[in-house]
Amino acid sequence: MSDNDVFGSALRVALLGPVRGWVGDRELELGAPMQRALFGLLALSPNRMVGRSELITALWGDQAPASAEGSVHTYVAGLRRALEPNRTHRAPSTLLVNAGPGYLLRMEPENLDVTALNTHRDRARRLRGEGRLDQAAGELDAALGLFRGTPFDGLSCPYVEQERPRLNELRLLVIEERASLMLDLGRHHDLAAELPALVREHPLWERLRGLLMITLYRCGRQADALEAYQDARRVLAEELAIEPSPELRRLHGKILRNDPELAAPQPAAPAAEPAAGPVPAQLPHDVPGFTGRAAEIAELDRFLDETSNSVLISAIDGAGGIGKTALAVHYAHRITDRFPDGQLYVNLRGFDPKLPPLMPVDALGYLLRGLGVPARQVPADLDDQAGMYRSMVAGKRILVVLDNAASTDQVRPLLPGSPSCAVIVTSRNRLSGLVARDGARRITLDVLSTDDSVRLMVGMLGRRRVDAEPQAVADLVRLCGNLPLALRIAGDRAATHPHLMMSDLAGDLSNERDRLDVLAPDDDESTAVRAVFSWSYHALKPDAARVFRLLGLHPGAEFSTPAAAALTGLPVPMTRRVLTDLTDRHLLGEVDRDRYRLHDLLRVYAAEEVEQGEDERDRSQAVARMTDWYVYTASNADNGLRGQANDMPIGNPPRDCAPLPFAGYLQALQWFDTENENLGALDRLAGETGRHLAAWRLGVVAWEYHRLRRDFDQLIAFSRVSAAAARAMGDPIGEALAQSCIAAASAHLGRPADATAALKRMPVVEYGPEDTHREMSTLSNLAEAYRGSGMIGDALAHYRRALGLARIAGSRWHEGDLLRGLGETYLELGELQHALDCCRSALTIFRQLGDLYAQNTVLQDLGGTLLALGRHDESVAAFADAVAIARRIGHRHAVDQGLLGLAAAKAEAS
Repeated sequence: MSDNDVFGSALRVALLGPVRGWVGDRELELGAPMQRALFGLLALSPNRMVGRSELITALWGDQAPASAEGSVHTYVAGLRRALEPNRTHRAPSTLLVNAGPGYLLRMEPENLDVTALNTHRDRARRLRGEGRLDQAAGELDAALGLFRGTPFDGLSCPYVEQERPRLNELRLLVIEERASLMLDLGRHHDLAAELPALVREHPLWERLRGLLMITLYRCGRQADALEAYQDARRVLAEELAIEPSPELRRLHGKILRNDPELAAPQPAAPAAEPAAGPVPAQLPHDVPGFTGRAAEIAELDRFLDETSNSVLISAIDGAGGIGKTALAVHYAHRITDRFPDGQLYVNLRGFDPKLPPLMPVDALGYLLRGLGVPARQVPADLDDQAGMYRSMVAGKRILVVLDNAASTDQVRPLLPGSPSCAVIVTSRNRLSGLVARDGARRITLDVLSTDDSVRLMVGMLGRRRVDAEPQAVADLVRLCGNLPLALRIAGDRAATHPHLMMSDLAGDLSNERDRLDVLAPDDDESTAVRAVFSWSYHALKPDAARVFRLLGLHPGAEFSTPAAAALTGLPVPMTRRVLTDLTDRHLLGEVDRDRYRLHDLLRVYAAEEVEQGEDERDRSQAVARMTDWYVYTASNADNGLRGQANDMPIGNPPRDCAPLPFAGYLQALQWFDTENENLGALDRLAGETGRHLAAWRLGVVAWEYHRLRRDFDQLIAFSRVSAAAARAMGDPIGEALAQSCIAAASAHLGRPADATAALKRMPVVEYGPEDTHREMSTLSNLAEAYRGSGMIGDALAHYRRALGLARIAGSRWHEGDLLRGLGETYLELGELQHALDCCRSALTIFRQLGDLYAQNTVLQDLGGTLLALGRHDESVAAFADAVAIARRIGHRHAVDQGLLGLAAAKAEAS
């Protein structure tokens, strides 16, 4: 096995739109624009060393700055962290490797969308030459489906400016080839709806105009075709001062005289039936208005083209309602001409609500009878049946669709032995044994894209009705979770009631408690979304079913294995095994290592089941365990950010709570970044359900993180919940602290009126000796609020008073933070020496504590102070250090601010 097989198979790159990358199912955080541009450049030359000088020229051109080589090194380091987040600092990268004087990105070339585009195009040409026009059109559809916008969208550098026009022209060539192919297929009416917009977008592309003229002529619109020529002639004269090409002029003449050469091709005569023997045609009817799945269809085509010496087995898996059967049947109908000896279909009933799964001996009986064997001649023994079945299909081109399989053991006896046959299997389970032992090619379906979901609604309701309420349709798609079954049920309800407003239907779905009731057809209970989910749920073992329904209590969309363990009260290893099982059954989606997501509708279903399957006491205990875990893990992360324990401790965790520890600042910051949405949802839940102590504690442990990320709106939201909780607990000092947080955050957002309103809501309190820390924090917030509101004198007084309390209490972090605030205030007042002293003292403290964000902030203040003092070189050094730290912690706003300061300092220094 080559290195590329080992290291590159999981890496996928998309350049035909925004530059994106994935390792497995994990999308990469590619960083700043120039870093993404570097990644795209390396991906264009997979497995080839690209020299540093070539990279620099490609990114900056001939006027590269002196810092370019260092920047390339920084970008490579950032990409390596994104590609291999678990790689230790000293371990060599296995994907982005040093190669002599440059770098090499290891990946399979076909995992680059540009390569896949050319592959589809080449395959389409070959299929067209063989007369297989429908398959060729499918290849070109798949090729165009790879474009997700403008190539290298959002990037600008020399090599991008060269590549983007080339790729845009390649897209036009594919569009042109597809249009020509559709004309050969007689699909000119479809083409008439597409080509005018493309011609308007590319008015000088003469071949496209010629195809439009032929299309209009074949649609019986000769006058429009002639008008299209006159429009082309006018545009070419105005823009280029030339006449149309000879080819376009000749086409114009043929249209004028109704040349028979322009007539649409006649449909091919149906193939003659075989002289003898039954030809099974058991496929169910194709889904009307089948939408989307272009990438999956292209992959199935690739499987079909690549397999020649073994039975092709395509295993389509995914959640209930995701559209597995629809895709399998649609694709089977699409390729029937390649299997002239027949198509067999068996529903294996793996998740049937009323009947047990079909045993292999019964399934083989169906298959043999489909091949014309009389029922009395079907052997009773499984091995005899399998032998007869394989003998009958040997050498024949037969397609077998095995729908709704429960397990590999159910499928394996039904596989033909002849490489002339192909099998499509669908299942809610992953059928890993079929992949590992029998060489099946797996395709896992996800929900539809938003665009395809809207197209599905257009197909069911018509363009006019969808365009009349675009926002309501977007809401409807979102509330259905882009799940095809849910979308079809909702679309059918709207189609059945033409006077029903889409906004009314979206409103009916907006209430989670009623959503699954709305997504239930009136006349077919078995196709209701709830029923479809229930088949998978009731097939679970008891421990897995309990875990699944308890996940309905989690307030966020995503969760980690340790969080699920806290919720369920199980050990982490056991929880991980159960979550893996749920993932294999497509009741969960795995989004990262030890991180999972419940589809929105499955989360609603789980919430229903936990109401039925767990009593109030068990539900309450589960939520309490989960809340404790989040609160105390967030407390550990908060301590990691500050470099010391929070001055307002929340006590020790309960005995059965095992919060995560953190090795340092960056690990703590990453956890907060990952769990921020969950913490917000949990905080709202605590406030709504009267868990006042939990709500207060969440506010305490999350405030510094929100300030660090400058997410002041979120800080205000947490503080409002904390204020209400403190008021409910009869804690006026806590309420005053929360209101002071709201005031400070409002001032940072430039809302002095809101800050003043929060100050007025603060209760009047008296602090005792035991309240030093909360008094100090409140004074600090008030100082920030006063400074942001322009009340500098009040701000200085509160900073100084709070600083005295911090020193009495021995709170080093607060001492550093207050010195920072004082330094910024002195800088605004022009008291530069005082500002300089405060900045240096604060920086010393934060370096001792390891608080990187605080160091960045103080370094920027220090840079500004030194600049004002005329100490330009020192100012450059301070801003450069600030930018380096901001990049390290991924703080874009701080990077931008630091770069502005650095530019100003360098300008003064020169």
